[in-house]
Amino acid sequence: MKNVKIKRYISWYLLLLIPMVGTLVFNFYPLIQTMVTSLQNMNGKFIGFTNYRIMFASSEFKQTVINTLYMAVLGVAFNIPLAFIIASLLNNIGRGKGIYRVIFLLPMVMSMVTVVTLFKYLMLPNEEGVFNYIIGILGFEPSLWLNGTGTARESVVFIAVWKGIGYNVILFFAGLQGIPADMYEAAEIDGANSFKKWLYITIPASKSTFTFVLITSTIAALKRFTEVYAVSMETGNPAGRLETLLLYIYKNSFSTLNYKDEGLAGAASVVLFLIILAATLVNSHLTKEKEVSADNPKRRGTKA
Repeated sequence: MKNVKIKRYISWYLLLLIPMVGTLVFNFYPLIQTMVTSLQNMNGKFIGFTNYRIMFASSEFKQTVINTLYMAVLGVAFNIPLAFIIASLLNNIGRGKGIYRVIFLLPMVMSMVTVVTLFKYLMLPNEEGVFNYIIGILGFEPSLWLNGTGTARESVVFIAVWKGIGYNVILFFAGLQGIPADMYEAAEIDGANSFKKWLYITIPASKSTFTFVLITSTIAALKRFTEVYAVSMETGNPAGRLETLLLYIYKNSFSTLNYKDEGLAGAASVVLFLIILAATLVNSHLTKEKEVSADNPKRRGTKA
């Protein structure tokens, strides 16, 4: 019997060993190699933290970090609340839920290059652009959209939210389906209207979904690349407003221009990793703290 148990444990550990080796090879090794590269020059010679000093002294890199954080915060701030509201509306629809889910998922199957090309014509800076035509009818001045230094980042975030919001809508919708119906029935008996049920039942019951969506959306927003690269190729990069950390890393890693420097790319990669790690830890801590305070409310005036 002991031999059988030992063989069973060995087989389980062997099965676990395969994904562990894969994780080490494909995740940890590139991370360690990137850290090593960040401490070397273009010839592979160890230079310590010189790349970091050069990078943080660069106004271009500072603008890149500002762009990355600004677009990430703006994208998450619009994407998550809007996705939750749409999911809540879909959850209350009696018929046709499947059709609406397909409609919101359609932009996701389109390539980002196709989406950018589409919005490039919708956001033409002159009066021929559809968006400028609409705001002109409403009495507003035409905007430069993707071509303007003051509107390029916001326009890219709008494109990214339009394309990716369907994913969060489906996640929220799936979470809403798991809320027990008797909670709403009890609230109706107590005289709660639709808004109060949504505010006091739907939102608190979706905390775990909010946590997951917040973390994944933040990571995706900080790793913004495809849309800014496609827009830069199509319409240019006005005053460096579309330069994100991943685009900065790409240019220093694979660009054929004179400023190619893999050491700087490695240093920027480490900085991006630390920003994502910090954002994830902060989000996890804040959401966990809220859940604990909600589950264990302080009762004042009670004696043990």
